[in-house]
Amino acid sequence: MKKHGFLSSEISAGIEDVLGGDPRLSEGVKFRRKEKGNSVIVTSNIYLNEKTLLSELVSYISGIVQKIIEKHLALDGEIIKLNIDKGTVSDRGEIWFEVVSGVIFEVYCFTCRSISFVRILHERQLYGEKNEWISLDMDECLDSQWFED
Repeated sequence: MKKHGFLSSEISAGIEDVLGGDPRLSEGVKFRRKEKGNSVIVTSNIYLNEKTLLSELVSYISGIVQKIIEKHLALDGEIIKLNIDKGTVSDRGEIWFEVVSGVIFEVYCFTCRSISFVRILHERQLYGEKNEWISLDMDECLDSQWFED
């Protein structure tokens, strides 16, 4: 069985292709990527011109992500999908952001022996400008010990 690369690369490229030039976005989608060994994190904040469209776009992005995940796995893996209807983001013990809605995927790829966590969250800042955005974050580990016999 041929191993393949990072799922996060496929997702970020797919999102950039689909949302590139989308007039609903106030700026282009830009991903930040950090790699270390067999692990990678990829993250982006997506800002919209019209905040009333945030929940709709979370659903749209999660549909795109799910299709990319299913193609990557090709029936050789497991997907856990969680729908979020509220939550918070704490940093160093203090709540900074409200999670309005979102989708989280936990993905086990048996081919590349990877575990991936993909979070698509509509977040609202609690202090300052009280801005809102979609956070798209991916954590991935290839050759995870999870797959050891």
